[in-house]
Amino acid sequence: MPILDTGLLFNRELKRTASLRITVMNRGRQQASAGIQVYTIAPEQDSIGPERLTGYAGHQGGGYGKLVMRRLAIVELQPVGYASGTFTVQHDVREWSVFGVSITAGGLAAGEVFASMAELDERGEMIAQHNLQVMTALMDEMMHAYIANHTGHTVTVIQTATNTRVATIPFPPGSSPRQLDFTPNGREVFVTCQGDKTVKIINTMTHAITGELTLPQGAVPLAVAISRNSGKAYVTTMVEDYIVVIDTETRSFVKLVPLPPGSDPSAIAITPDGQFLYCCLINRGSIAVLDTGTHSLVSMIKLPPGSKPSAIAFTPDGTSAYVTDVHFERIYAIRMESGSVSATIKLDEGNDPQKLVITPDGALAYVASRGGDEIVVINLSRNEILTRIELPAGSNTSDIAITADGLKVYVTILTFGYVAVIEVASQLPIAILPTGSFPSGVAISPILLD
Repeated sequence: MPILDTGLLFNRELKRTASLRITVMNRGRQQASAGIQVYTIAPEQDSIGPERLTGYAGHQGGGYGKLVMRRLAIVELQPVGYASGTFTVQHDVREWSVFGVSITAGGLAAGEVFASMAELDERGEMIAQHNLQVMTALMDEMMHAYIANHTGHTVTVIQTATNTRVATIPFPPGSSPRQLDFTPNGREVFVTCQGDKTVKIINTMTHAITGELTLPQGAVPLAVAISRNSGKAYVTTMVEDYIVVIDTETRSFVKLVPLPPGSDPSAIAITPDGQFLYCCLINRGSIAVLDTGTHSLVSMIKLPPGSKPSAIAFTPDGTSAYVTDVHFERIYAIRMESGSVSATIKLDEGNDPQKLVITPDGALAYVASRGGDEIVVINLSRNEILTRIELPAGSNTSDIAITADGLKVYVTILTFGYVAVIEVASQLPIAILPTGSFPSGVAISPILLD
């Protein structure tokens, strides 16, 4: 994952820079992502004032001041030729004496991301133009997979570059961690705990629990998804059917969104543009659609009668959603524009499809088959099975995740207490990693900005 950076620039007194206009462009044929941040140096006494640090990602101490970084955006860049392949943002720096811009690129076309920064004066006229240079960085060493061990009451941390265990995080006895997701900057992981009915927060720099939210009485948390745009976490609950909206910055509840009684929400996913959340209602045979701006239900997508949707994932361009059905043992392709089923992929009898994940280029889907002891690989351009990756008999697969570069897939194996690592290029298992008792959930670091 390349990092593009201007380096630290001094703000001149004459022709002083008032704002920066930052543009990122994907020049590749595959999708890319970009995390954009600006930074400055603040004196040790924080002379720029506490109020100016509000919203900043963090600062690193030094003998002459602090490096203060602010996250501006995390964006998905479509391939060359698409309008959404370019993104521009502007930021005020008129009171800064020094400034810099850093871009972290990800995805299959990460090496094709180009970035520029223009210095503008008070009238909006350009003073100077800079092309950001690629810096050497071992980003893969910072990428980790977090695995929730449900009956072991721990979370295992694995470095994806070397597939080595770097930490085991103990949870309180009986907490039973189930599923987890990262905040957009990769700094924190939110974990649903069914035993003590809480959502716990892990600091990924220290690998320690730093926060906890207790759900309303009677609610049992299950799935969790965090928006890359709004800083909100969404948690589904069993027994009491609703979606809990959490502010990840203040660590407080925002709203409880009620669902139809007895719907048993099983899985959630947020659209790539962050505008909607889709929730599988396994006992209603439908998908509830929530507007993430108003936190209200706006529509209900009906699946064929008798369906039991267990998981959902979106193609990177946001045009389609793929839903697993544990009753009829098939996968539905849903056209987002119309909300209708556009294709049905039949699986073998007894397959019992659980979670699924889609590669960053939108070419393949990997489906964890609990009943079939295999990973089913779907060719999404043809909506047909490409191949099957066999797992040991009785594996009892549960969750699945893919690295940001799309090279490796991680699958939790409940029965044997390990994670299987699948190489996308060869479609073969390349590692078996012991974790803990009953690994039920896995999540992998997004772009790390700070």
